[in-house]
Amino acid sequence: MVVADGDGLRHKPEVAADLARLLDLTPAEQAEIIVVLRAGTLDELQPTPGIIESLDAARAAGFEPFIVTNGRPSQQEGKIAKLGLADHVAGMVVSEAVGVAKPDPEIFRIAARQAGGSLDDGWMVGDSAEADIRGAVASGLRSVWLRRGREYPTGMPDPTHVADSFVEAVGLVLSDGASAL
Repeated sequence: MVVADGDGLRHKPEVAADLARLLDLTPAEQAEIIVVLRAGTLDELQPTPGIIESLDAARAAGFEPFIVTNGRPSQQEGKIAKLGLADHVAGMVVSEAVGVAKPDPEIFRIAARQAGGSLDDGWMVGDSAEADIRGAVASGLRSVWLRRGREYPTGMPDPTHVADSFVEAVGLVLSDGASAL
């Protein structure tokens, strides 16, 4: 399912159409799949241990952690609320709300403006080589790719660093000592 969903990057109606063809589903069943995919797994979300402390350490070091995410605002806002992150980040830009998605550099520029900064010394920490790292490189940002047990895809721009967890990624950013996005 993760592959069919493009690691969360494919449009949900396209994924549902592929599943409907594969499983010979009715239009009503296909519509229900879209609803389920868009809802995501909000009930299953659990905060990564150390994530809040890492965000707070980044802010204490002068960084402005900012979420840049593809998707629908209601889904992304639900995730942030469920994980308790809202008070630990400077803000969030959601692709559907601004009309541009990662890897387009414009979404990173929008985030920088909302954060009151620039991309000059910024960082992108993300788990998608296509959306996050390609977007970071195109925007002139340094980057940390979250491996999460995977091999880095060939043919993608290289990240500045690779980390196994968000906590490790923030540690790498803090050790480099520039400002963050």
